[in-house]
Amino acid sequence: MRGKLAAGAALVAAVGIFVGVFAATRSLLWSPLLAAAGAVGLYLMIDSRRPSEVSDDEYAADAEKKMEEALRTIREIRRGLKDVASPTAKHLLQQACDQAPELLSRVKTRSPNSLYSSASQLGAHLTSLSGVLTQYLDIQRNPSFYTNPAALMSGGEAAFDRFAQFTLDSLRLVNSGDIAQYQANLETVAPPKLPTL
Repeated sequence: MRGKLAAGAALVAAVGIFVGVFAATRSLLWSPLLAAAGAVGLYLMIDSRRPSEVSDDEYAADAEKKMEEALRTIREIRRGLKDVASPTAKHLLQQACDQAPELLSRVKTRSPNSLYSSASQLGAHLTSLSGVLTQYLDIQRNPSFYTNPAALMSGGEAAFDRFAQFTLDSLRLVNSGDIAQYQANLETVAPPKLPTL
């Protein structure tokens, strides 16, 4: 955020310095030189991040972008849900669409350094799931266009089930560290039993 603010402020400062110096001196030599120096100085004062912080900020922005791409794919899948006739397939897709954003949210909270890779992998799986859903809906609408449509639709439901199970297993894996902490807290919540006299 500071980088964007610094760039905008530096640009405004450069224009202001250029106009001010040119108005005072009528010099086309000193106006741009002082404007550039002032802009660089202001930029460095506002954006005082170290290179590692800039890198971290860029990683976080890229991870957020990947996460948003995955969430956009989930929204596309949700739009296709209304056309799914099979209650089982609809339930599995709904379950996957509910669990995937929660998975991304928990990864972002608990392990932000792995958000980019997690969002990338999940996004790729979601893109495949979206493709399966598109084909599944076409088979459902036009079964006569396909050889053995029942087997193809059953294969689609199996894919929906595998993805829903994958997201659930992934959530459980992310939560495994929390469960260990929870168990430790359970042991320390209750005071020890006092001996009876």
